[in-house]
Amino acid sequence: SAHPKDRHFMTLPFDIDIAVQSNLWTDHETLIHTSIQAALSVLDAPRIGELSIALSDDTQIQTLNREYRHKDKATNVLSFPVAPPAPMLGDIVLAYETLCREAEEKKVAFNSHMSHLLIHGFLHLQGYDHETDSDAAIMEGLEIRALCALGIDNPYEIPKSK
Repeated sequence: SAHPKDRHFMTLPFDIDIAVQSNLWTDHETLIHTSIQAALSVLDAPRIGELSIALSDDTQIQTLNREYRHKDKATNVLSFPVAPPAPMLGDIVLAYETLCREAEEKKVAFNSHMSHLLIHGFLHLQGYDHETDSDAAIMEGLEIRALCALGIDNPYEIPKSK
């Protein structure tokens, strides 16, 4: 039976192909689905199409980052949109070690950080970006709303020291 908190989420209107490219990852299928559902729930007219998610590592993501963005370093998430009218939305690639390190630095749960980056990557596939302050504010607002739907705190808020 479904977890009571998952009740307000609909079934995804498209397939998600999950490729586990590193044995550092364990079972994250449910987290991926609920994160993408949360992202969809805050969009008025989302583009629908097949989504590919690669659960990767720092070595592989550094290669992609160097090849496609000319930045020779590991990063947390990369999104590769496929232009309409293709039936595919695109790919989201996550790097396990970078996610772990960032979650530790930010003092947040790994799964919460992973949800944030999945939502962030999915919004990129929907055409959102954060190149300007106003675009960043729009994208961050959507991320915050989607995370809130999952019961995850605003990642952009600086925690108050006790």
